[in-house]
Amino acid sequence: MNQFMQMSLANQKNTDASIKGLETQVGQLAKQMAQATQHGGAFIANTQSNPKEHCKAITTRSGNVIGEGVGDDIEVERKIVEEFEEEDDVVELEMEVELENKGDLVEKKMKKKK
Repeated sequence: MNQFMQMSLANQKNTDASIKGLETQVGQLAKQMAQATQHGGAFIANTQSNPKEHCKAITTRSGNVIGEGVGDDIEVERKIVEEFEEEDDVVELEMEVELENKGDLVEKKMKKKK
């Protein structure tokens, strides 16, 4: 029983130390965010854009090639994505028109019943 209490106290001390460390880190982050907003509002980060906009193939130890040719036709892939997005926009507009028309029909039926 005595050993259990000693272990519990040790765990409690470790937990308290970890919490104190986390509180310090959160305080530092808050200070950094406050400084960033004072200096232009942008969060300071070490990000870099990827200079290569294509994927390369991966060759496994057994010699299998995975992803060969992926990204070779990046412009074609972009156009396809844009076409799908345009089609989605058209479908959304059509659905909105249908909903508006249904709403108008319901209103007309309600007026006729009165």
